Amino acid sequence: MAVNKEVAMILRKGMEDYGRLLAGIACLIFLAGCSAEKTDPGNKVVAQINKYKMTEEDLRYEFKNTPYDEAELLETENGRKRYLRGLIEKEVLLQEAQRQGIDREKDFMKSIENYWEQALLRILIERKSKEISSLTHVYDNEIEEYYKDSGEKLPFLKVKNEIMNIIRQKKETDAMNAWIDELKNSSYIRVDEKVLESLAVK
Repeated sequence: MAVNKEVAMILRKGMEDYGRLLAGIACLIFLAGCSAEKTDPGNKVVAQINKYKMTEEDLRYEFKNTPYDEAELLETENGRKRYLRGLIEKEVLLQEAQRQGIDREKDFMKSIENYWEQALLRILIERKSKEISSLTHVYDNEIEEYYKDSGEKLPFLKVKNEIMNIIRQKKETDAMNAWIDELKNSSYIRVDEKVLESLAVK
Protein backbone atom coordinates (compact mmCIF):
# COMPACT_ATOMS: atom_id res chain seq x y z
CA MET A 1 0.00 0.00 0.00
CA ALA A 2 1.34 3.44 -0.88
CA VAL A 3 1.02 6.24 1.64
CA ASN A 4 1.81 9.94 1.66
CA LYS A 5 5.41 11.11 1.58
CA GLU A 6 5.66 11.83 5.30
CA VAL A 7 4.51 8.34 6.27
CA ALA A 8 6.68 6.77 3.57
CA MET A 9 9.71 8.51 5.08
CA ILE A 10 8.76 7.22 8.53
CA LEU A 11 8.41 3.65 7.30
CA ARG A 12 11.63 3.74 5.29
CA LYS A 13 13.61 5.12 8.22
CA GLY A 14 11.84 2.69 10.54
CA MET A 15 12.92 -0.32 8.50
CA GLU A 16 16.51 0.93 8.47
CA ASP A 17 16.49 1.54 12.22
CA TYR A 18 14.51 -1.50 13.27
CA GLY A 19 17.52 -3.78 13.43
CA ARG A 20 19.37 -1.19 15.50
CA LEU A 21 16.33 -0.86 17.73
CA LEU A 22 16.51 -4.53 18.58
CA ALA A 23 20.21 -4.18 19.26
CA GLY A 24 19.54 -1.24 21.56
CA ILE A 25 16.89 -3.14 23.46
CA ALA A 26 19.17 -6.13 23.74
CA CYS A 27 21.85 -3.83 25.10
CA LEU A 28 19.51 -2.54 27.78
CA ILE A 29 18.52 -6.07 28.72
CA PHE A 30 22.16 -7.07 29.07
CA LEU A 31 22.99 -4.01 31.12
CA ALA A 32 20.06 -4.67 33.41
CA GLY A 33 21.20 -8.26 33.68
CA CYS A 34 24.58 -7.16 34.95
CA SER A 35 23.09 -6.30 38.33
CA ALA A 36 20.31 -8.92 38.39
CA GLU A 37 20.72 -11.93 40.65
CA LYS A 38 19.47 -15.32 39.54
CA THR A 39 17.31 -16.75 42.31
CA ASP A 40 16.23 -19.99 40.67
CA PRO A 41 18.40 -22.71 42.27
CA GLY A 42 17.72 -25.07 39.37
CA ASN A 43 19.05 -22.60 36.82
CA LYS A 44 22.75 -23.42 36.66
CA VAL A 45 25.29 -20.71 35.95
CA VAL A 46 27.17 -21.36 32.71
CA ALA A 47 29.54 -18.41 32.98
CA GLN A 48 30.14 -15.47 35.29
CA ILE A 49 31.48 -12.13 34.12
CA ASN A 50 32.16 -9.95 37.14
CA LYS A 51 28.81 -9.73 38.97
CA TYR A 52 26.75 -10.91 36.02
CA LYS A 53 25.84 -14.60 35.97
CA MET A 54 24.90 -16.14 32.62
CA THR A 55 22.56 -19.06 33.28
CA GLU A 56 21.41 -22.01 31.23
CA GLU A 57 18.21 -20.12 30.54
CA ASP A 58 20.13 -17.10 29.25
CA LEU A 59 22.27 -19.25 26.99
CA ARG A 60 19.30 -21.20 25.62
CA TYR A 61 17.64 -17.91 24.79
CA GLU A 62 20.76 -16.76 22.94
CA PHE A 63 20.96 -20.06 21.06
CA LYS A 64 17.30 -19.80 20.09
CA ASN A 65 17.77 -16.29 18.73
CA THR A 66 21.06 -16.91 16.98
CA PRO A 67 21.40 -15.08 13.63
CA TYR A 68 20.89 -17.39 10.66
CA ASP A 69 24.45 -17.01 9.44
CA GLU A 70 25.82 -18.13 12.83
CA ALA A 71 23.43 -21.04 13.45
CA GLU A 72 25.91 -23.61 12.17
CA LEU A 73 28.23 -22.81 15.10
CA LEU A 74 25.74 -24.38 17.50
CA GLU A 75 25.88 -27.78 15.81
CA THR A 76 29.21 -28.71 17.40
CA GLU A 77 30.64 -28.45 20.90
CA ASN A 78 33.56 -26.32 19.71
CA GLY A 79 31.14 -24.08 17.87
CA ARG A 80 29.01 -23.59 20.98
CA LYS A 81 32.11 -22.75 23.00
CA ARG A 82 33.15 -20.24 20.37
CA TYR A 83 29.68 -18.70 20.40
CA LEU A 84 29.81 -18.47 24.19
CA ARG A 85 33.16 -16.70 24.01
CA GLY A 86 31.53 -14.14 21.74
CA LEU A 87 28.73 -13.59 24.25
CA ILE A 88 31.25 -13.17 27.06
CA GLU A 89 33.19 -10.62 25.02
CA LYS A 90 29.98 -8.71 24.32
CA GLU A 91 29.07 -8.73 28.02
CA VAL A 92 32.52 -7.44 28.98
CA LEU A 93 32.14 -4.56 26.52
CA LEU A 94 28.62 -3.77 27.72
CA GLN A 95 29.78 -3.67 31.32
CA GLU A 96 32.57 -1.30 30.31
CA ALA A 97 30.02 0.92 28.57
CA GLN A 98 27.95 0.94 31.73
CA ARG A 99 31.03 1.67 33.86
CA GLN A 100 31.74 4.72 31.69
CA GLY A 101 28.12 5.86 32.12
CA ILE A 102 27.30 5.71 28.42
CA ASP A 103 23.92 4.12 29.20
CA ARG A 104 22.99 7.31 31.10
CA GLU A 105 24.13 9.77 28.48
CA LYS A 106 21.53 11.93 26.75
CA ASP A 107 22.58 10.90 23.24
CA PHE A 108 22.22 7.21 24.09
CA MET A 109 18.79 7.66 25.66
CA LYS A 110 17.66 9.80 22.72
CA SER A 111 18.78 7.15 20.23
CA ILE A 112 16.80 4.48 22.11
CA GLU A 113 13.79 6.81 22.16
CA ASN A 114 14.06 7.34 18.39
CA TYR A 115 14.25 3.60 17.68
CA TRP A 116 11.30 3.00 19.99
CA GLU A 117 9.23 5.62 18.17
CA GLN A 118 10.07 4.16 14.76
CA ALA A 119 9.07 0.67 15.91
CA LEU A 120 5.74 1.96 17.26
CA LEU A 121 5.02 3.80 14.01
CA ARG A 122 5.89 0.78 11.88
CA ILE A 123 3.60 -1.50 13.87
CA LEU A 124 0.78 1.08 13.86
CA ILE A 125 0.96 1.58 10.09
CA GLU A 126 1.18 -2.16 9.43
CA ARG A 127 -1.89 -2.86 11.59
CA LYS A 128 -3.89 -0.07 10.01
CA SER A 129 -2.87 -1.28 6.55
CA LYS A 130 -4.18 -4.76 7.32
CA GLU A 131 -7.42 -3.30 8.67
CA ILE A 132 -7.93 -1.13 5.59
CA SER A 133 -7.06 -4.01 3.26
CA SER A 134 -9.68 -6.26 4.88
CA LEU A 135 -12.35 -3.58 4.37
CA THR A 136 -11.41 -2.65 0.80
CA HIS A 137 -13.43 -4.15 -2.05
CA VAL A 138 -13.11 -3.73 -5.81
CA TYR A 139 -16.21 -4.33 -7.88
CA ASP A 140 -16.48 -5.53 -11.48
CA ASN A 141 -18.14 -2.35 -12.68
CA GLU A 142 -15.18 -0.34 -11.34
CA ILE A 143 -12.74 -2.56 -13.20
CA GLU A 144 -14.74 -2.32 -16.43
CA GLU A 145 -15.00 1.46 -16.16
CA TYR A 146 -11.27 1.79 -15.55
CA TYR A 147 -10.58 -0.46 -18.55
CA LYS A 148 -12.75 1.65 -20.85
CA ASP A 149 -11.30 4.95 -19.65
CA SER A 150 -7.70 3.75 -19.88
CA GLY A 151 -7.85 2.97 -23.59
CA GLU A 152 -6.08 -0.33 -22.94
CA LYS A 153 -5.62 -2.37 -26.15
CA LEU A 154 -5.06 -5.78 -24.54
CA PRO A 155 -8.09 -8.04 -24.00
CA PHE A 156 -10.02 -7.24 -20.83
CA LEU A 157 -9.51 -10.65 -19.23
CA LYS A 158 -5.72 -10.37 -19.61
CA VAL A 159 -5.52 -7.11 -17.67
CA LYS A 160 -8.47 -7.52 -15.31
CA ASN A 161 -6.40 -8.63 -12.32
CA GLU A 162 -3.82 -5.91 -12.89
CA ILE A 163 -6.53 -3.26 -13.04
CA MET A 164 -8.14 -4.67 -9.90
CA ASN A 165 -4.82 -4.36 -8.05
CA ILE A 166 -4.36 -0.78 -9.25
CA ILE A 167 -7.83 0.20 -8.04
CA ARG A 168 -7.34 -1.62 -4.73
CA GLN A 169 -4.01 0.07 -4.10
CA LYS A 170 -5.48 3.49 -4.81
CA LYS A 171 -8.43 2.86 -2.49
CA GLU A 172 -6.13 1.64 0.28
CA THR A 173 -3.80 4.61 -0.16
CA ASP A 174 -6.70 7.06 -0.11
CA ALA A 175 -8.12 5.40 3.00
CA MET A 176 -4.75 5.52 4.78
CA ASN A 177 -4.21 9.18 3.96
CA ALA A 178 -7.79 10.01 4.99
CA TRP A 179 -7.21 8.28 8.34
CA ILE A 180 -4.00 10.25 8.90
CA ASP A 181 -5.76 13.50 7.97
CA GLU A 182 -8.57 12.64 10.38
CA LEU A 183 -6.07 12.12 13.18
CA LYS A 184 -4.39 15.44 12.43
CA ASN A 185 -7.71 17.29 12.22
CA SER A 186 -8.80 15.92 15.59
CA SER A 187 -5.51 16.94 17.22
CA TYR A 188 -4.45 20.33 18.57
CA ILE A 189 -1.52 21.40 16.39
CA ARG A 190 0.16 24.78 16.65
CA VAL A 191 3.22 25.90 14.72
CA ASP A 192 5.17 29.04 15.60
CA GLU A 193 6.26 30.26 12.19
CA LYS A 194 8.69 32.82 13.64
CA VAL A 195 10.55 30.16 15.59
CA LEU A 196 10.51 27.91 12.54
CA GLU A 197 12.01 30.67 10.38
CA SER A 198 14.75 31.28 12.94
CA LEU A 199 15.82 27.66 12.58
CA ALA A 200 16.26 27.88 8.83
CA VAL A 201 19.58 26.56 7.58
CA LYS A 202 21.75 29.47 6.46
